[in-house]
Amino acid sequence: MASVQQKILTDTEVIRTVLDGDQEAFAVIVERYQKGLANYIFHMVRHYEESLELTQEVFLKAYANLSSFDSAYKFSTWLYKIASNHTIDHMRKQRAPESPIEVPDDEGGGTYELPLESHGQSPHESLAMKDMMGRIREAVEELPSSYRELVILRHFNFRSYEEMAKITGLPLGTVKNRIFRARQMLMERLKDVR
Repeated sequence: MASVQQKILTDTEVIRTVLDGDQEAFAVIVERYQKGLANYIFHMVRHYEESLELTQEVFLKAYANLSSFDSAYKFSTWLYKIASNHTIDHMRKQRAPESPIEVPDDEGGGTYELPLESHGQSPHESLAMKDMMGRIREAVEELPSSYRELVILRHFNFRSYEEMAKITGLPLGTVKNRIFRARQMLMERLKDVR
């Protein structure tokens, strides 16, 4: 793996290295995509620890099926497709009622909402932004799951329409239509947010 870390390799080059026997090189892939995948899955399942477990499971599936990856396509699209399918399967099995995004506190006495990171804003601006983001998060959570997944892919994970179509298995026109409709629903729900 030392040779992999010495220079920046493309995903395809890293995969070739792994398939050629350097299994530790897969850590490069995990490092590149772990945060984005965990974020994507978290917004779908709305449970922090569960999203981390699902992320690990996605990487295990990707590793186990690495030889089936077609380098003619983007690796990230293939990986997110695995994540989408795995998370949806998991959600179908759970059939649990939806709950707000909360994490347990360290003392075991309850839960708290995930804090928003401050980027040099004043406390007033930070509070206003937190309130607005909370309302946006709630509005996104209220969307039907088929719309919510696309909004998360587009606006939280910055995926192109083409990538979204491949990840979800939906026709490109359906993806664009659902994003349009989801945005309309969000604007209606957020019309009083400034």
